[in-house]
Amino acid sequence: MKVLVIGLGQAGGKIADLFLMDDRKSHVPHTFDAIAVNTAISDLMGLSYIPQEDRILLGETAVKGHGVGADNRKAAEIAEDEVEIILGRVSKSNVSNIDAFFLIAGLGGGTGSGVISVVAKHLKRVYDEPVYGIAVLPAENEGDIYTLNAARSLKALLPNCDATILVDNGAFLRSGESVRQAYDRINAEVVKRVGIICRSGETRSRKHVGEMVVDASEVINTFRGGAICSIGYASEMVQRESFFSRLFRPKRYEIGKASRILSVVKRAVKGRLLLPCDYRSANKALIILAGPPTQLDRKGIEKAREWLEATISGTEVRGGDYPLLKSSYVGCVVLLAGISNAPRVKKMLEKAKGVQEKVGKVGVEPKKEKDLDYLLGDIDNL
Repeated sequence: MKVLVIGLGQAGGKIADLFLMDDRKSHVPHTFDAIAVNTAISDLMGLSYIPQEDRILLGETAVKGHGVGADNRKAAEIAEDEVEIILGRVSKSNVSNIDAFFLIAGLGGGTGSGVISVVAKHLKRVYDEPVYGIAVLPAENEGDIYTLNAARSLKALLPNCDATILVDNGAFLRSGESVRQAYDRINAEVVKRVGIICRSGETRSRKHVGEMVVDASEVINTFRGGAICSIGYASEMVQRESFFSRLFRPKRYEIGKASRILSVVKRAVKGRLLLPCDYRSANKALIILAGPPTQLDRKGIEKAREWLEATISGTEVRGGDYPLLKSSYVGCVVLLAGISNAPRVKKMLEKAKGVQEKVGKVGVEPKKEKDLDYLLGDIDNL
């Protein structure tokens, strides 16, 4: 699956940069290309892998390269005025070879949360390829301003994307750890999980072709109409097999492999999802098993699909394998699409509503750029 990643704002740019780093080290042909968009020149300069010509600075006249602070309404206005700059760069990316766009942003800040829905809307206006969002929610302890920004941005984003993968920063925090300390680990989790989904159908040789190939069309069909999505991951170390051990292994070993696959799939679904949610409320799902070809048992994959079909609210569950010859692990990625019950999102929206009401009762004209009323305004009017 060929993807153009567009990183918006500081968080989006860092994750897009990491996608490109990971892609260039992969054994499969290039899956990802990336563009970074920001209103702060310092954030663009801090990237390592996205080429200079693919780093776009917006709002030079309006904010002079210093960013918009936490004002995502201002960022949205700048994006509307200058979206042709982004579309012009996208048109140079040989879109005819692209299967999908992935737009990435942190929803709590200013630039990314304001720009992402604008770019999604215009990409869908110009191109037929699906547009997916990867949206990072602020942790609960990151403050009211970020919560209200995220709620307003999410409301604008969902109708303009074919599907949106939500990532909850708070779900990955360790005891005593700040969000800033966890950024690199959270970003790596996003890239790993999305990377496996997008690479699963890409091969360099026959040795890397799975028995049950998941191609781009199956990924797109799972995302279609998916609204809010989450991705789970789990893995288990396995012992590498020699030719003779494969030749003389007992039949009960095959049963063990199938059980292991089912166990890994259940842990991926019930464990740490990018967005904690009630996985049973998902409408569609996609299972991808990655690891040494000898460990990717077809019966195990079928059993896992049957279990998930009986568990989620919908009936569409696709699945396949992704052989990794040198891997010592069996890993499983599960994409859950069309989630209707995500307590984390509901709690965030309720908190944002309370913040908005509190801001509305202040009843004074903002005198500083940091005033919440000036920065955030009304959620309905992004």
